[in-house]
Amino acid sequence: MSITMRTFVIELKKEKRTGIIPFMLAVGILGAAYAFVFFLVRKDSLLNLPLAPMDVLLTQLYGVIMVLNMFGIIVSACMIYNMEFKGSAVKKMYMLPMSVPLMYFWKFLIITVMVLIAIVIQNLALTKIGLTDLPRGAFAFGKLLSFAGYSFITSMPVFSFMVFAASRFENMWVPLGIGVAGFLSGMALASSNHLLFCIHPFVIMLKPAVAMSAQPDLTVVIFSLVETALFLFAGLWAAKYLRYE
Repeated sequence: MSITMRTFVIELKKEKRTGIIPFMLAVGILGAAYAFVFFLVRKDSLLNLPLAPMDVLLTQLYGVIMVLNMFGIIVSACMIYNMEFKGSAVKKMYMLPMSVPLMYFWKFLIITVMVLIAIVIQNLALTKIGLTDLPRGAFAFGKLLSFAGYSFITSMPVFSFMVFAASRFENMWVPLGIGVAGFLSGMALASSNHLLFCIHPFVIMLKPAVAMSAQPDLTVVIFSLVETALFLFAGLWAAKYLRYE
């Protein structure tokens, strides 16, 4: 087995022990349950809003789902590295025949997949609501798919940033505090149309939640992809050159 695959298998076993896999599945299920309950209770008032039914389905339910996903990402990123810092295990990695940047990459990829699975679970619930509760002929699966992709892409800078932050602080409460501060400052800035605020990863993730249309914003998508790549590169570089003391 190659070092790449061996590292992946080791990381997968570790993440099973941290509990982030069932945790992110629970986030997905909780988001889906919220969508069902909220639409059931508020169906009439939601469908009377001056918005297209698909915009109602996607934008009016996404706010709480996004907050659930954001805190799921923050907690998962902290959990994923907390195990490494316990017993100074991460410091011993340099003495083993394995790549620390590769370990970082697999952690990032595992969180990426788990966030994607959570979003798929939530959008299955939205599909069910759209097919059964929207006016006849109003549900557009292509629009839902587009918005689901948009919500995943705009989530990427946050988990890219949070894995990077969690990898640099031994005390789990520090990246947790950074994540909460990011959420609160993002909430304060997300409604602004000022392009400069898009450098804030939490603002990017909040953008679909504050929009009144489910149409993806190409500028936000570009900022999202660039920031994700920058934070990932920074994390890989730090894992290689900034050794844990």
